[in-house]
Amino acid sequence: MDMKKRKDGYMTLEASLILPLAVILIAALLYLSFYLYTVIFLNQAAYISAFRGSLYEPDSGSMQAKAEEELEKLLEERILPVRNLEKQVRASPLAVHVSLEAKLSLPFPGMRIFAGTGWEIKAEKKALGRNAVSYIRLVRKTGSL
Repeated sequence: MDMKKRKDGYMTLEASLILPLAVILIAALLYLSFYLYTVIFLNQAAYISAFRGSLYEPDSGSMQAKAEEELEKLLEERILPVRNLEKQVRASPLAVHVSLEAKLSLPFPGMRIFAGTGWEIKAEKKALGRNAVSYIRLVRKTGSL
């Protein structure tokens, strides 16, 4: 009978050591997935807004305005909040550049030992101007040589 109580005690001791480690590991993986989602979302938003802005005529100045408008629409759809989101949209006759910088805060104060105050996320994307008419004319000219 005494031996059975000892075995039950070992199981309790092992569970008390393993269970907190498992909970910490699951929480860390969950937070890592939030971080990766935010990185992917910001990169995708930067590229989509740059691409959609590049579809407009460069002379009218609507490339930058359209890229900024698309960026605002896309950022309204984000799920996770980020701090200090800095947006920069630049347009030239050849390309549209969109850069985003944000900081993802850490949920637990104890995690600051490993990652400081938070994780910084940077997304920079560029899309070349797409003027379909001039491109088709250029291809036709070079094809006839």
